[in-house]
Amino acid sequence: MKRAFAILAAVTVPLALGPLVAAPAGAAQPRIYHTISSTLGSATIDVTQGCERSEVFVSSSTAMYAAQPGPVGKQGLTGVFVRVTDVCEESPALAVTAAAGGGGTVLFEADAQNRAPLVVDPRLTRASVTTDLPGTDGNGDPVTVHLVATWTGTGPLEHTTESTHTRFDDGNVNATDNNLRRVATAAVSVRVEGRSIAGEDTEAVLEQTKSRCIEVPRPGVEEFYPCFGFPG
Repeated sequence: MKRAFAILAAVTVPLALGPLVAAPAGAAQPRIYHTISSTLGSATIDVTQGCERSEVFVSSSTAMYAAQPGPVGKQGLTGVFVRVTDVCEESPALAVTAAAGGGGTVLFEADAQNRAPLVVDPRLTRASVTTDLPGTDGNGDPVTVHLVATWTGTGPLEHTTESTHTRFDDGNVNATDNNLRRVATAAVSVRVEGRSIAGEDTEAVLEQTKSRCIEVPRPGVEEFYPCFGFPG
């Protein structure tokens, strides 16, 4: 079930990081990317009533990015995935889909996303997001998911740092990360297509990253993007 978080979190990569840093004449031009701050809240709720199991996967983020020099870009992103299954009935025709949710016939699915930012304090003690997200159901029809989610930090604030310098045949890359993480309790409520689902996740997470990544391609090299895997 946590697999859904990776899908939602992946879309928090900056859409554009602005101009590049000038380099001395004759030298390869470095590309410098700054994540001034990127904070993510994630949670999963799993509620079963009778034969009906409801799962909700939530990911919400807020971030500021910049090149050096260059303007600061701000970006919010929130995503929700909802799945409702009948755990008392197994459908061979839906075996692949049902396996992803732990078995049972899928009664309803919805996937929604918008640019709503996570509201969070710098120490990751609390966070929230309330928004209406446009999306589609399992048949591809449009739906709107109303989301209310709050996070309350419960665990200690974990702080880690990392610095790497890697040499490639096509150039070099230098990267630094300054990370904060706190386990939290998340209260999540969604409404979609006449369904209301609410619950708590006591193992939710709030994470913050501040980082810098510098790409230095060798002269003549054009396709060298180790920071994100594509041009910033």
